[in-house]
Amino acid sequence: MTDLPPIAQLDPNIAALLAQLWRAASTGGQPWSLARLAKQAGLGMSTLLRGLNLLAELGLAHMERRDNGRGRAWLSEEGLACCRQWFGAPGQD
Repeated sequence: MTDLPPIAQLDPNIAALLAQLWRAASTGGQPWSLARLAKQAGLGMSTLLRGLNLLAELGLAHMERRDNGRGRAWLSEEGLACCRQWFGAPGQD
């Protein structure tokens, strides 16, 4: 993806979610729980899930949800490449 819009042009909720997914990838690469992502991004669970569904449809993220409502999410390879362009290399925050 070379023609990315500036991060500031994205919906603020999506930008916040991407920033936290990037943070998770940059601090060990382990998927974060949906609850942690919601808290860190400052989003309600329904907003978080809508955002993650959109990012998954676009191929930028993956999400797993269990029957008990718990789950986790992480960036796809394409999502990592996009976030690298938007946020810089890991550890440069």
